[in-house]
Amino acid sequence: MLKERITLRLKEMTPGQAAVARFLLDHRKEAAFLTASQLGERVGVSETTVIRLSHLLGYSGYLQLRSEMTSSLIDHLSTLERIKDYGTSPESDLYERALRKDMETLSAALTSVPSAELDALGQAMAEAGAVYLAGYRSSSSLVCYLSFYLSWILPNVRTISTDMPFEMLANAPADSLVLGISFPRYSRWTVDVLETAEKLGLTTASVTNDLTSPLAAKSKYVVTAPYKPVSFIDSFAAPMSLLNCLILSVARSLGTGVTEKLETLERHWRQEGIYIPDRMKPLP
Repeated sequence: MLKERITLRLKEMTPGQAAVARFLLDHRKEAAFLTASQLGERVGVSETTVIRLSHLLGYSGYLQLRSEMTSSLIDHLSTLERIKDYGTSPESDLYERALRKDMETLSAALTSVPSAELDALGQAMAEAGAVYLAGYRSSSSLVCYLSFYLSWILPNVRTISTDMPFEMLANAPADSLVLGISFPRYSRWTVDVLETAEKLGLTTASVTNDLTSPLAAKSKYVVTAPYKPVSFIDSFAAPMSLLNCLILSVARSLGTGVTEKLETLERHWRQEGIYIPDRMKPLP
């Protein structure tokens, strides 16, 4: 798709834009994860040149162009290909590369925090009669984490069973919200859950990598988080941080009642001895 767009518009490009276009085609793996500023620096042109090229190619901006490149790259990058990419690295370099990738995704998340989307979804979840969470394979770990903390502050949080999603949703309260979580390679099961919820008239939402995700098309609310695999691992450094933001958004939407709930939980944990006492604190 990108190659066709570049070919179609090549004669209209300035020399600087043409240089960026050549870099996008020749270094796809690298370019897919560069910011507009980084790409411009890499090619030797201004950030403005990169953005103008994006518009010339028919994208709303560079972020949309990069999202398409990233999704296309990850979709075609199998688990085996990912591990081969890391297999020849020296041990110390391997660890550094893994950590650096997570740092890059967190940095990307920090520069484009979807505040309005987080606020809207947090408010919707706080007002929903029940919140149903759907995630499959590696994304199920994100669902487990989100469910754990939401259950502290919301009265009706449920994780959708992989073997009977329709049965659960068919009996869901009419004012329920169904949240699906998935990143490339996307889970068909999660998309199907959102489609089922949509058909049943339930409010749908998703946490995914960008607006071109198949989950986004089935969702009223969408929160996006940068995503990069680390070797064969689906690394969720940035998505996990965005989930923390979502939990805080829900808590803020609920208001002062959250404090009372947390105080009740703390009393229960102390009474039941859930946590080991801090030995550094003096005894009462």
